Amino acid sequence: MKNRRLLIILIGLAIFFGWHCGYEKSAPNEIVGTWETSAQQYADRFITIDTDTITFGIGGGNVEIYTIKKIKKTAAEGNILYTIYYENGDGVWYKFAFYYSSENGGTMKKKNQRQIAWEKTE
Repeated sequence: MKNRRLLIILIGLAIFFGWHCGYEKSAPNEIVGTWETSAQQYADRFITIDTDTITFGIGGGNVEIYTIKKIKKTAAEGNILYTIYYENGDGVWYKFAFYYSSENGGTMKKKNQRQIAWEKTE
């Protein structure tokens, strides 16, 4: 019985640490900032990443602000794939995944819209 309890505790710890391994709790400096694109359909849109929040400018002067819960960074196709996990006010989690390249001052391409480049603004 003791061995079984110990085994369950060890498995629980392994799952807990495995889940958190490779994740950051705040955004690294290279992606912190406001990102905009010259793509016409997003002319009045932006994405602002701070160390602990992500803000989406959704057009018409409206914004949605979320709390970053964790960030995963992985090497992918010669770039870095960032996945930001964020939470709304009701506790619902979402994720935002994009490829980051440091070329030309930094470029972001959403994982599901790789044809559109977003650049960091000053």
